[in-house]
Formats: sequence, structure tokens, C-alpha cells
Amino acid sequence: MGEFVDLEAQDAVRMPWNVLPGTKQESSNCVVPIAAVYTPLKAFPSMPVLPYSPLRCRNCRSVLNPFSIVDFIAKIWICPFCLQRNNFPPHYHSISDDNLPAELFPQYTTIEYESPSEKSTVPPVFLFVVDTCMIEEEIGFLKSALSQAVGLVPENSLVGLITFGTYVSVHELGFGQMSKVYVFKGSKEVTKDQVMEQMNFFAKKPKPATGVIAGVRDGLTQESISRFLLPASECEFAINSILEELQKDPWSVPSDQRATRCTGTALSVAAHLLGACVPGSGARIMAFTGGPITEGPGAVSLPPTLNSFLS
Repeated sequence: MGEFVDLEAQDAVRMPWNVLPGTKQESSNCVVPIAAVYTPLKAFPSMPVLPYSPLRCRNCRSVLNPFSIVDFIAKIWICPFCLQRNNFPPHYHSISDDNLPAELFPQYTTIEYESPSEKSTVPPVFLFVVDTCMIEEEIGFLKSALSQAVGLVPENSLVGLITFGTYVSVHELGFGQMSKVYVFKGSKEVTKDQVMEQMNFFAKKPKPATGVIAGVRDGLTQESISRFLLPASECEFAINSILEELQKDPWSVPSDQRATRCTGTALSVAAHLLGACVPGSGARIMAFTGGPITEGPGAVSLPPTLNSFLS
């Protein structure tokens, strides 16, 4: 058990299972789903800090790491995520098995980069993800707290809003004439491409044929981003108007079952939205949920009797 505690202390990752299932049958028998809890702001007293920019994959933008396959003779490395072959830049010409850069050290699975040329100019981003599968009294308290929170964030910070229950609703805050919402089915996994296509990110600008879609620099327009992420000073009224009309999830469920709550899909949509609109920024997903996931990715299945008892 000690080795897993050490790994968590080194990489800030905790998993519900210490051994992954080896067959499809074993995977289906797991009541608790396979997942990983990552703490991105965990304090590391001896965190290695590299004074240069990370070397990224030209296809998926992931960073060179100890799990990459390196060919020291051809001076290329293979991305472990997308298997793209990438050339090392000229300043890596002396790389060898005995002369590794710090990012390839086996013990440096978590490091930080400090590059003056890549400091982000994007203000703080707060994306509120709100569960509507709660009783009216709890929703009332939550609406009041959210309204206060929106008023307390810095005026220049970007703010977005997603609500979920049986379905996931992404609210378009930049459309002032009326309330506009993009809806995703909570029982299905959603990819980044599906999110951008359904939310009409390429209605006025064609989608790039290759590469990763990442902000204004790589494929999106500022106008399309501003539909969902606006400065707090500009969208406070719109958010408060949405919160005033927010009600309990209208989809009925049997009395012996929990509400249909698709938290996993909602967080996935939120992560895809931030990854596409404000990559590399100090963004935070603020999730407010009233119970376990019962629909879609990460759902926990409970026997009807136990489910009724816990409710």
C-alpha cells in the first residue's frame, strides 16, 4: 500500500483501484468505475522547475515525458497518446541515453515549466457546473450562493455556466436577446469535436483540416468564444436572470430510484469547452452537485432496495 501512497505524493493522482481489470468481464463486474482523481494545485516542496518551454507533440499538443519513446539516433520521439512521430528541435542535438533532458528522467513524472515567452495573457476563468437534481429548498440556497459568487469574482475574469440533470445544458451568455441553450444527452459520452460542432463554433469560420483546435491561436474566433465565456462585468445580469428561472430537473424518476444525474457528461463537456476556448489558462471548473452520478460516464449502479434506503 505504501507504494501507492508514494505515487500519490509524487503525482497527486489517486485511483479507486490499485489493479486494473484484465478482461472485459472483470471490468463489467466492477461496481466502482475506473477513474482517477487529480489535484492540479497540490503543493510539492521539491517540485522540479524547468526554465524553458515544453516540447509539444505537433498533432495532439501533449508534452514530452518519461513515457515517450525516443530514438536517439534519428533524433525523434513518439507521443504515447497519439503515436505521432516528432522531430527534436536543434537545441536537443546532444540528447543521448546518457545525456537526457530533465523531462525524460523516470522520476520526473510531474514537473513545472517556467518560460517567460509563454506567460498567459488570458484572465482567470470560472466555469460553473450546476446540478439541478435537488429539492427546491436546496436549489434556492444554491442560487443565492452562486449569485454572490459571480459578484465576488474579478470583473475581468471570464465566466461560463452549465446546468445538468438528465441532460446537460450549456448556456450562451453572449446572446442577450433571449435565453439560448445547447443541450447534450447525459447518457452518452461526448467528444471535443462533437461539442464544437453542436455548439456551432465553425459557423462563420471553416474548421482547420489538421491540428488541435485550441483558442484563437489555433482555429477559433474570439466571437465564437465570447458566446459562452464572458467577463464577469458583462454577463452578471445574464447569469442572474438564468439563476432566477432555474428549477429542479423536470424529468420524473420512479420513487424507488435516485434522480438521473449525469455529472460525468457535464464535467466532460465543461473540460472540452475550456480546452477548446482557453487552452493553457488558469481556468477552474466549479462543480456543485447534490449526489452520486446515476447516468452516463462514471455512473454508480445501486440495487433498488439499497438505492431506496439511501435516498
